[in-house]
Amino acid sequence: MKAASRRFQDFFGLEPSEVIGQPINAAAERLGKCFAEPITYHEVVGYPLHDQEHEFIRDIEIIAPQRRLLQILSSPVRSGGVFIGRLWLMHDVTSDRDITELKIQYRGARGADELKSKFLTVVSHQMRTPLNAVRWNMELLLSGSYPSIQGEAKEMLQDAYRAIVNGISIVDDMMFAVDIEQRTLRLDRAETDIGDVLTQVVHDAARSAELKGVTLKFAGAPPNLPKLFLDGDKIGKVFARLVDNAIKYTPAGGSVQVTVRNDGARVLVAVRDTGIGILDKDKPRIFERFFRSTKAIALNPDASGLGLYISRFIVAAHEGTIRFDSTEGQGATFTVTLPKRASTH
Repeated sequence: MKAASRRFQDFFGLEPSEVIGQPINAAAERLGKCFAEPITYHEVVGYPLHDQEHEFIRDIEIIAPQRRLLQILSSPVRSGGVFIGRLWLMHDVTSDRDITELKIQYRGARGADELKSKFLTVVSHQMRTPLNAVRWNMELLLSGSYPSIQGEAKEMLQDAYRAIVNGISIVDDMMFAVDIEQRTLRLDRAETDIGDVLTQVVHDAARSAELKGVTLKFAGAPPNLPKLFLDGDKIGKVFARLVDNAIKYTPAGGSVQVTVRNDGARVLVAVRDTGIGILDKDKPRIFERFFRSTKAIALNPDASGLGLYISRFIVAAHEGTIRFDSTEGQGATFTVTLPKRASTH
């Protein structure tokens, strides 16, 4: 951040000296807590940050350190025709709004939220199929079947592949988040071989692990493992997120190991990595919607912050639990516990 006024401190409880000269992402967690809706921070700050063309004006509500209604105007800034950043002008309009107008805005916001949810659902469904088609074609090009693709061309293709995989993950997260918020998430339960589910998850993640230089291992399920009564597709999404996170936050040369075992009336699936680990101060919030630690943002700034929130919801819907053990700098282990026979209600 290049500059901030004293009113910035009034609005967000941050001294200008704490943020001037720092990347805006460094203050993302503290700023995000000020907004009534966490996603609002991403809409008015995170997403437009690198937009070099468009202006926008938006009314938002902040709840900390004091409730206010702000009108935010943001514009790209250029010097000599060259884009150098964005300017945000924030005007406190709380005292200008009488109660009738607030009620009208509230009803309008509810309608806008419903429209936004419907829009996200449609867009997500429309995007997922072409993104997956691009992903599979890129995997084919990177598989070694086309030896003429080498050097810089291959590196560019690998970068594009990582971006596509990340895009698919974000689209999936949006679809699930909308279903959760609208209480429309449904489970299609059936007798499911959890070993087959994990094998597919590891197969799908193998290319990402290879490009990252991370060893991905799954020894398979024990022979006496029973089938579970669950929604194999949605549980597969949980493990896909856990494996994807483990790969993203494990440095090259590290490893990710997936295991499954019997434990009495339960089945335990663990995803263990040798990555960056989780700070003690971040542990209580790790499953919160949109929460991302500073270290995670630095390594992977484009993630949605929804993966673990969605995973916990899906596991709980199967009468299961998800927990983690981690030490900073020594990796993390996420363990999902599922009943051997979940109830059907």
